[in-house]
Amino acid sequence: MNTKLVKMILLFLLIGNIPMSRAQFGKLLNKVAEKALGSPENDAKKAITPDKKDLKALEEDETDSFLENQNFKKEGPSGIYYASVPLGIKSLVDDKILAIKKVYLEFDEPNFKANLYTRYHFQKKNGNTIIDTQYTSWISSGISGKAKAMLLQQMRSKGIIHYRECYMPDIAYVQYQSKNLAEGVKKGEVKGLLQLEPGLFYAADEPYAASGANPFGNNLFEGQPYLFFYKKGMEDQIKKYPPTKIIQIFRDIEKKKEEAYTAQNSLPKKINPVQAPTQKEIIETIKKRTADYAWKETPIYGYPISEWVSQYKNIQNGNGEYLKTLTSRIMSIVAVFKKTDGTCAFMSMQIEQQNSFSKAGDLKENYLTPPTDYANSGMDPISCDKANMYKTK
Repeated sequence: MNTKLVKMILLFLLIGNIPMSRAQFGKLLNKVAEKALGSPENDAKKAITPDKKDLKALEEDETDSFLENQNFKKEGPSGIYYASVPLGIKSLVDDKILAIKKVYLEFDEPNFKANLYTRYHFQKKNGNTIIDTQYTSWISSGISGKAKAMLLQQMRSKGIIHYRECYMPDIAYVQYQSKNLAEGVKKGEVKGLLQLEPGLFYAADEPYAASGANPFGNNLFEGQPYLFFYKKGMEDQIKKYPPTKIIQIFRDIEKKKEEAYTAQNSLPKKINPVQAPTQKEIIETIKKRTADYAWKETPIYGYPISEWVSQYKNIQNGNGEYLKTLTSRIMSIVAVFKKTDGTCAFMSMQIEQQNSFSKAGDLKENYLTPPTDYANSGMDPISCDKANMYKTK
């Protein structure tokens, strides 16, 4: 492939479709694009190391006193923090990459939110702000969105501050692709924020400090540049948190979160629809969904939580007219599972039953085939005593 084309494609992937401009802090990230495919070890190490110009830009950001003079919220651990690795943030106006060393982490505790501010957030060019604040915020999160507020309070009572829903496409830093440095480098992203101790946060490059579906940090390895935010005087504390310790911290947190959430959770209320599917039909749809997605959990039972909702489509007849036609119906159910560790869980699902209509415009109900799985939510933990409350005896 043409070398120039490779660079352009990689740069698009790495820093969100920015051109190869001569940005203030672009050289370091441009080197990522140049070295990202099949680079030898020395080139990877070189690509991940800032040069003199990059270091000067970082120093300028660190020594600028603008953030200290702003009127931010000072709740909880809010304050000035410093990034442990070179960061760049993309300007919305001209796509330049601006160096970040110093940030203000502002914790909005009543709204369970954390905001990251740089000096660039307050700058304008041609009357336009250059940084989009919606991409530099975290929202507290637990097992599911339904329990964010409750769960953060539960975690606070245990001394844990963990914000894990954040996607910052305009912020980037450089990491190795893998332990094999010959595979080159990649864009590190900021997606989660975990307080390790007062004055020190770990910024996960994935919501669970992991890769793929493993929430226990299997992509963390020694020698990889990881991003920490630290208050002045706390930089040496980073050494206390090697990848093995961070992995264990995440394991412990997920366990505590699940315990807290499980204790508070209850099943949605069961209803008795006019035309309820049989328990056999419901469990068969749950089993099919489980098999299709290779879930490890074992279905126990299910029950309806809504009436059937008719679904219509405009279908063309022989004259070219589009007529409203009854094509299927959908019902919401709850599926209850036994997990491999012996605990219980549940999820909301939708099942669909096709209507055997005779022609376009047919609105008669003619449900001949059994329902099948249609969609599902995430799975939430629940105590097994509560899980069986609607099970037919």
